[in-house]
Amino acid sequence: MPSIKLTLIGAGSAFTFHVVADLIRRPSLAGSIVALVDVNAEALDISRRIVERMIAETGADLMVEVSTLRHELLPGSDFVLNSISVGEPWARERDVAIGEEYGIYQPTSQTVGPAGYMRGLRVVPQAVEIAHDIADLCPEALVLDLANPLAAVCRAMIREADLNVIGLCEQWKYTLPVFAQALGVAPESLDCISVGTNHLTWALACYHQGQDVLPEIIDYLYSADGASLLASVPVSREIYETFGLWPTGTEAHIAEFFNYFLTPETHGGADYGLSIRHTTPEAHAALQQERRERADGTRSITDLLGPSGESAVEIIASVVGVEPPGVQMVNIPNEGLIAGLPDEAIVELPAYVSPAGMQGLKVGPLPLAVAHLLTTRAVQQELLVDAALMGDRQIALQGLLMDAQITSLATARAILQRSLEANGEWLPAFFRL
Repeated sequence: MPSIKLTLIGAGSAFTFHVVADLIRRPSLAGSIVALVDVNAEALDISRRIVERMIAETGADLMVEVSTLRHELLPGSDFVLNSISVGEPWARERDVAIGEEYGIYQPTSQTVGPAGYMRGLRVVPQAVEIAHDIADLCPEALVLDLANPLAAVCRAMIREADLNVIGLCEQWKYTLPVFAQALGVAPESLDCISVGTNHLTWALACYHQGQDVLPEIIDYLYSADGASLLASVPVSREIYETFGLWPTGTEAHIAEFFNYFLTPETHGGADYGLSIRHTTPEAHAALQQERRERADGTRSITDLLGPSGESAVEIIASVVGVEPPGVQMVNIPNEGLIAGLPDEAIVELPAYVSPAGMQGLKVGPLPLAVAHLLTTRAVQQELLVDAALMGDRQIALQGLLMDAQITSLATARAILQRSLEANGEWLPAFFRL
């Protein structure tokens, strides 16, 4: 049985426990090394102690390595999982608050909107530094990126260090319970062909027992029996009726890609059932206390030991050949898979995963309006990467102006200026003399 070395950068995040839980459930990867890296020594130590508890309580054959310095642990890595955040959660809170002063509301702020854009400016330079270290110390490693904004981060790591990078995100799955309820089947019995860019994907088909049942799902939603179910996803309904394809993912993520749902006129999205996610000092402190209790053994970790629902370890198992090849949703360079989109754009779609690598589903052309939406996002991501790495305010402004929630040049200039100042400690490139 092959063993691997999997290095997790940003190991203070909850993704660490998801990955370890999935490794524990795979004896075929016994003897593997889990290397934990985080620049926050306290968060890293807490994660280490929780991981060691998970291993001890299950008797799993896994070894743990720990360091705040990634160059100590990257050598020999077969896989690197990147889940960093920069300045969170308080940088996000400041960015969201600035946007709200200009009538822009953001329930997630992970990908787009002014707060999502600023998140990218913070994260991309750090991700590129990580990418260069991987290229130097373990260039053959497969990089699994979970850091947001995912498409921009993947593009930056590939463009700047020529790495093999795939992005992983499970947000598209949030549509499956709606589809399943329409059919009266279990969500796990459905295979959805969902394509687009991360957090803005579209259902082209949905298979149940080998049959495409998407037309049947749509018919049910628009029947008298499906009225209440349709009413539970008002953002998706509006987008479907406008663009002719059903969007996949959470209502909050989908809404942020358009300028119709999160406005003062909709009471910040409340009219669509959306609310702004805020992190309070009290909630943050409670989460940290919970982590400390899990680490010191005074709180159970049983709930951490089940299947995570994430695909990272399943993909790893298929790549190393200990589990059968299969189809997974991944974010990879387009390279002609979706006709009409830039080759370098990072697209999210199903891919066949095997020891031979990733073979993305060739989709062909999408409806013109949908293709335009996705191309605009790809261009914005390219501008974001350029601006983040060069510290170029003009390019940063151009990228921000391509965001659907920005409706005036004056607003864009004001938000950019204030947000750069608020994020100055993480954006030194913008403040060079």
